[in-house]
Amino acid sequence: MTIKAPEQQQSEVVNHQQLMTDLYPISNHPLYGNVLKFAQTPYLMPATLADFTNDTDFSAEATSLEICPACFFNTSGTTNRSKKIPFSDADLERQKIHEAIALRKLGMGEGDGVMSLGAPLPSISGWAIVNGSEATGARALNSSQIDYEEIIEKGLGEQVTFVIGTPLVVKEIGKAIEMEFGPLREVLPNLKTGIIFGDVLPDALRAELKELWGFNNVYSLYGTVEADVVATECVDKPGEMNLMSERLYFEFIPESELAKERQDASYVGQAKPVSQAYNGEFGEIIISDLSRDTLPLIRYRIGDIIQIHRATAAYNIETPTVSVLGRSKNTVLVCGIALYEMQLNRAIQQWLGDEVVDWKLTQNASQYKYSYTLQVQTKNIELNKRDALSLYINLSKQRDELQQVDLTQQIEVEQVKAFEQVEVKGDTKAQRIVLLNN
Repeated sequence: MTIKAPEQQQSEVVNHQQLMTDLYPISNHPLYGNVLKFAQTPYLMPATLADFTNDTDFSAEATSLEICPACFFNTSGTTNRSKKIPFSDADLERQKIHEAIALRKLGMGEGDGVMSLGAPLPSISGWAIVNGSEATGARALNSSQIDYEEIIEKGLGEQVTFVIGTPLVVKEIGKAIEMEFGPLREVLPNLKTGIIFGDVLPDALRAELKELWGFNNVYSLYGTVEADVVATECVDKPGEMNLMSERLYFEFIPESELAKERQDASYVGQAKPVSQAYNGEFGEIIISDLSRDTLPLIRYRIGDIIQIHRATAAYNIETPTVSVLGRSKNTVLVCGIALYEMQLNRAIQQWLGDEVVDWKLTQNASQYKYSYTLQVQTKNIELNKRDALSLYINLSKQRDELQQVDLTQQIEVEQVKAFEQVEVKGDTKAQRIVLLNN
């Protein structure tokens, strides 16, 4: 039922072109069908992968961990149906190498102690944090978000130098530690770095986490259960990410192609290698992990929007850095002009600076005067309609085309005292954009 990737030495750099040659042609595969070469392979969509992995018996090929028999790691289910991703023993070894490469880029190594706030099995994040950290030479001090208290109760707080988790989980557990054990800077006196994964990280939330925990640095990991870490934040350029091109192969569907898809449901956007994308270009990322032993991931269209940066690429022009702008399904169309979550966040940040606590944009039904309502929570200031003019100016800076739009008739600003508290469960994600078609 599965495609077996050719045996490879467990090296850090994967030869993508060789794997493309060795894997093809693919014949009569229930997921990929009949394909002669890589470029002809249809995009793999999350819903299709969910159906396939849930309906296929991988037990004969998947590894058997004591706590996770016939090891399948569940995703959080952004398609409303979680995916059960199978791992062979060889895949788990590759996973450790992959995680270690990413964590070393963010400064982890010998002598570090790690507090994991990942989700427990059968989710992969807790497993990956523990095994990836230990592969760098660091020590994992707990297993996941369900046992973080044991670190403090066992008197290991002084050993914690790294904390890893999703932003909302890190935030809420940080508050819980302070309430139960006292100030975080005293409980974890040698803490230096927070690594955040699983969700976009707005500047205001980054600053809040830094202040709450006392981190010297807060870095993002961009990744997915299906393909592991996709990119690591540049340590000298906050917000820009170095792609894991040594492990994964990346393609890019330009924004112009995405617009054609919105206009014609039968049209399929044409991708190009990310190395051919130009500086500043927006589009949707496509990921291939061809080295997997059980179920190589081919042309997986994860549904995330990125922006390409060539002028500031850390290594060379073939591996540009990127900014992750949010989910494609959360694209906000203002008179047909696309706005993405992190563009909205930048405009709000430029408008309110350190005053912004959180925000939420909701699309209104057609009978309303405004297309969208933007709710904003601030620290100390009271907003009025005149204040919103600065927001509209900053939105126009994010997309020049918006200068021709009367944004005062498109986006209504509403101040709120607070947003509903989010229950910490699994790898919790924020929902800042609510659209009628989602």
